[in-house]
Parts: sequence; structure tokens; C-alpha cells
Amino acid sequence: MVSFNEVKGHDGSNVRKILELALFAKPFSDDGLEEITQIWTESDGLLVPPDYEPIGHTTKGDTSWSREQNWVDTESHGYGEPIRRDNTQDIEGLSFVAQETNRLVLELYRDADLSGITPDADGNIVFKKAARPAGRRWHVLAIGKDGDGPDALYIARWLPEAQVTEMAEQAWTEETELNYSISMTAYTNNTVGTSMVELMGGPGLDHEAMGFPAPASGGSGE
Repeated sequence: MVSFNEVKGHDGSNVRKILELALFAKPFSDDGLEEITQIWTESDGLLVPPDYEPIGHTTKGDTSWSREQNWVDTESHGYGEPIRRDNTQDIEGLSFVAQETNRLVLELYRDADLSGITPDADGNIVFKKAARPAGRRWHVLAIGKDGDGPDALYIARWLPEAQVTEMAEQAWTEETELNYSISMTAYTNNTVGTSMVELMGGPGLDHEAMGFPAPASGGSGE
């Protein structure tokens, strides 16, 4: 007689947490854009493409992914439910609160290109708010880590084309650090053909437990 434990198919090794997090960004360019297809290799370890700069520290518990969908129903006389539903909107987004005051964070929060800003003779850094925001676009890479050493698993999401679409208010107080609340919207990039690429890799990735075939080379996860 088959028991419930034998048929329920639960596997605790597939329950994951993002114990560590790193966010990276790079000014958008479609010229020579290469799709990110790997996040980890056995020979090189963790892979971060050139020119992607780290955003730095972010607040705990405030990094989140959103997905906004809109469905249009077609209804017919005599039917109590729609006879079809069509998805007319599927928008991915990333929100986080940056804690470091650095050039990249300021560029994201202020929607400005500060790469040409240099300190004056007395060391002051000065830049002016644009009369009309430029609506700059970015390549964004988020890497989450679960486990350590041979058990490390990396879960990543790459936004080939994203834009800052909301910056929350900023408080100047004694109680909290100066931080920058930023929300980004992902857009489908014509070169890559998608608004988001999901990647998983690392020595702790157990393909079979997740329901995927083993790598052809018989590499990590075996």
C-alpha cells in the first residue's frame, strides 16, 4: 500500500532563501549587447560581466520583485464565466533601498549622468537637477546567494533594459542612515527579446531534485 509520504513529493532541499544579495547596474547600450547566459562556471566561479558596477549595501527586507498583469475577459450570453481571457499587460519591476551614497546610486536616484563630474579645487562635488529628467535606461543584474562553499547556489535575474520609474521620499534624521528608495521597471529589449532573464547556478544546484536533467558534461549538481 502506497503511503501519503511516498506520493506527496516534498523535497526540503528545494526550499531556498536569499541569504546574501548583490545588485549591479550599467548604463544601457544596445551597441554590442551580449546576453547573459551563465552566472557560474566550475572553472571561473561566479560571473559578473565587465562594466557592471555594484550598487552597494541595501536595506534588509526591502528588495522585492513585482509583476503587474492585466487580463481582458471575453464574455458570452448564457455563460457564467468568460469564454476566453487575454493577457494585455505583464510588467516586471525591481524595488530596493540603497544605503550607500556613491556615484552610481546618485545617478539612479537623480536620473542623471554624473560620469563627467569632477571635484573642484577644494574637493566639492556639485551637480544640478535637470529641468526635465532624461529617463535613462540601464542594464541591471541582481544576484542572490543561498548556502556556502560546495552548497552555494546563486539565483540571478538580469534586466537587459530597465528604467527608474519611482524614487520614494528621503528622510534626513538622526535615527536612520541616508538611503535611496528606488523602483525600476523592466522593458523588453529588442536585441535579447525579453524583459528579464532568470539564471541559476553554483555547486549547490541539484538539477535532479529541481526536476531538470543533469548537465551534459556531468558537472556540478551531480
